[in-house]
Amino acid sequence: MKTQYYFASKNDEICYNKQYFLNLMDFEGWTEMEVFKAEPYKSTDTFWCRCDCFCGEDSKDSCGKQCPNYEPRNKISGCCKYYSRIMYALAEKITLEAK
Repeated sequence: MKTQYYFASKNDEICYNKQYFLNLMDFEGWTEMEVFKAEPYKSTDTFWCRCDCFCGEDSKDSCGKQCPNYEPRNKISGCCKYYSRIMYALAEKITLEAK
């Protein structure tokens, strides 16, 4: 099953899974919270580092051996296992309810 992600507001840059918001609601004592669905898309000119939560441009930023968290996918060399072209865009506003 594919994980659904959400943005807390329309100005956020990082999205989180449903459990993150359920924990937040539990901590704050809320019964519901309005969030925005995050829709995935494949970028052609930017990448996302899943380890450092960093978004970079392929032509300017590099993801390689100078990074302390670099770890090749094939365990030898090449693309880092944290490198991703999947980005998330803001979608419709919904209400999450605490269990």
